[in-house]
Amino acid sequence: MVIVFLSTAQVIARPSWARLWLLWVAGLLLSPVGLGSQGLALAQPLGLTSGTPLVEELEQLGESDADNDIARRTEFIIELYEDNTDGLGDQDIRQVYEAAFSQRFKQREAEQTRRRVGWTALGLAGLTAGTFAIAKRKILKVKRASVSLPFGIGEMELETVETSRNAAWALYVEMTTRIATQQLDDDHGLLREALASLYVLFGITRQILKDAGPDVGATPESVGGIATAVLNQGLRPFLAKWHPQLQRWEAQRPDGMSPKEHESHWPDEATMRQELAVLGKKLEQYTNALAKIAGAPFLPSAGAAP
Repeated sequence: MVIVFLSTAQVIARPSWARLWLLWVAGLLLSPVGLGSQGLALAQPLGLTSGTPLVEELEQLGESDADNDIARRTEFIIELYEDNTDGLGDQDIRQVYEAAFSQRFKQREAEQTRRRVGWTALGLAGLTAGTFAIAKRKILKVKRASVSLPFGIGEMELETVETSRNAAWALYVEMTTRIATQQLDDDHGLLREALASLYVLFGITRQILKDAGPDVGATPESVGGIATAVLNQGLRPFLAKWHPQLQRWEAQRPDGMSPKEHESHWPDEATMRQELAVLGKKLEQYTNALAKIAGAPFLPSAGAAP
């Protein structure tokens, strides 16, 4: 019990005053009173030799009476053993019996005290842990949000603090101003610009999460975990597929031909635009989730930035 209590103290008692309080209670558990029989020395009446059969029997009677809540019966014990062959007088019998009775009675009281202190301390530790948890939620302004995410991430419910909500807002603003999240018309916009916009999201996301610090989290049910999953499960495969293919086609552009015209002659242009449109829909779903996490209404996309 003491070990569990000390472990609890280390976990929940972050403020120094709380840690000191918990360690003080633990000290009670380790005190002679808290240790029960281990903290009390056996008292032996003066002038008697321990270990004789009669002395041991008298001690056992005293301890048994105390264990069974039998009131002291000293006079009865004296009468019972006054005609002994060990040379013990009435006063000797009284001393042995009452010493054993008193010793065991004190041990039982100490054990009961230890149990009361232990259970009280554990109860207070649990109460303290609950109080700290509630205080943390209030101080950090913890909120819950349920979102639906693309790229196989699925439905998710997460708890956020103000720092992570601010990070979600910053990511949301970036997403609404990216070319990659806009639908490109067949005759407008370069595919190369869309790819470049997707690449930029990696650096922007890392910087936002880095600036926000550890409160954004790294678990799957956190803003940091969600943003990382979107990059790795959504953007990275798309870029790994299309960047080298488009780059090879761009290397074949004749002198005097504009990038737009050359791109329009690319046999895979239509296919890439179709897949880019699908990706844009999924990124829009991600963007809406960021808005929900941030506690902001979904806003129309602003003018796209590269």
